Amino acid sequence: MTFFNKTLSFILLFLEVILLFLSTYLTIALIGASFPINTDYNPENGEIEIFVTSNGIHTDVCLPVETTLIKWTEFIDTKTFRGIKQSPKFISIGWGDKGFFLDTPSWSDLKASTAINAAFLPSSTAMHVTYFLRKPIENQSIKRCVITKEKYTELIGFIKQSFVIKPDMTPQLIPNVGYNSKDNFYEAKGSYYLFRTCNTWTNDALTIAGVRTSALALFENGILRHL
Repeated sequence: MTFFNKTLSFILLFLEVILLFLSTYLTIALIGASFPINTDYNPENGEIEIFVTSNGIHTDVCLPVETTLIKWTEFIDTKTFRGIKQSPKFISIGWGDKGFFLDTPSWSDLKASTAINAAFLPSSTAMHVTYFLRKPIENQSIKRCVITKEKYTELIGFIKQSFVIKPDMTPQLIPNVGYNSKDNFYEAKGSYYLFRTCNTWTNDALTIAGVRTSALALFENGILRHL
């Protein structure tokens, strides 16, 4: 066999392995997204209004800033946000790959190295926090849920434990980064990889909150389709 033929055979084998891996991954994602959990969820039994937001790829949970259970501004100080001059009404929180978050403010900034690292290598993570002055308006990419106080207490605990906490019990800010004047990034716990994505974190949050969602949500559709 000539060198050319060996090289061609290797390339074809490599492509077959990649295609097999991708098809297996997508099949797992499809099956996981198809099976709902918390099927007894009934928003009429809830007391606290929350939202799930999506940009088409990434999902966040959006929560009221102040309830009888927590005032989020006491945990995440608005003084570190350049554009917050008045009391915000809602806070959006998401977890994800740190490099992707910080190096890709828009899709035009996406680098192949960033995408490959996020997809195939366990990588460090960050929390993305945005304050909003008004309540979100429900639409195709913003879904409203209503949960009980008991479930919201559990959700608060899940979210807080996702942050790296300093000795003064406040989140560890990543300084001088952010997409606009109303958002910040913070150090997070855990590693990001193919089966632990930003959407699986949101899905875990909704599972704890008792909201109907999927058994496994690697992509945002695995969440939104059940809401």
